[in-house]
Amino acid sequence: MTVKGDVYRFGPFHLDPEVGILFYGDEPTMLGQRAVALLRLLIQNAGQPVSKDALIDAGWGGSAVADN
Repeated sequence: MTVKGDVYRFGPFHLDPEVGILFYGDEPTMLGQRAVALLRLLIQNAGQPVSKDALIDAGWGGSAVADN
């Protein structure tokens, strides 16, 4: 994985979190804010376990989340 500015590159993908676009090669896919936050967390912790609490915090902030 490489980071240029705020663009994350991993394999054939690159993520521009500022505009919420994930590219596969040259093909763009728009992502919502939650998806960008979760993907960024996973990229930043590549190769390491990410706790459920960290995922919930990144994706849902202060909202109440149930286990179902």
